Amino acid sequence: MVRPLKSPAERRDTQLNLRLTAAERAELELYASAFGITAAEFVRSRTLGYRLPATRARERELARVGTALIRLGVNLNQIAMHMNAGRGAPDYLAHLIARIEAELDKLYDTGDHDGRPVL
Repeated sequence: MVRPLKSPAERRDTQLNLRLTAAERAELELYASAFGITAAEFVRSRTLGYRLPATRARERELARVGTALIRLGVNLNQIAMHMNAGRGAPDYLAHLIARIEAELDKLYDTGDHDGRPVL
C-alpha cells in the first residue's frame, strides 16, 4: 500500500543550512538520540516549541513504576480475598500500607493544591 501524499502545506520541502562545530554537532546528536529522534527533528522541536517525546530513560522508569503498581495491586487483591474469606488481616498489612503510601508520596506532586495530591 502506498503512503498517501501530504498536502502542500504539510510538506517539508524547504531547507535551512546550519554550520556547527564538530563538538556542537556531537552534542546535538547526543541530545536527539536521548529522545530517540533525528537531529533535524530535535532542532525543529526545540526552535518551534513542539513537545519533545519522553526520553527512553523516562519511558523505562515509567514502565518500572507501572510494573511495581501492578504487583502492589495483585498483593492487595490477595489480601482482600484473604480478609473476605473471614481469615482476618495479615500481621504485615499495616507495614505494607505504609510502604505503599511512601511510594505514592514519591509519585505525587508535593506542592500545595488545597490539600489534594496531584500526579
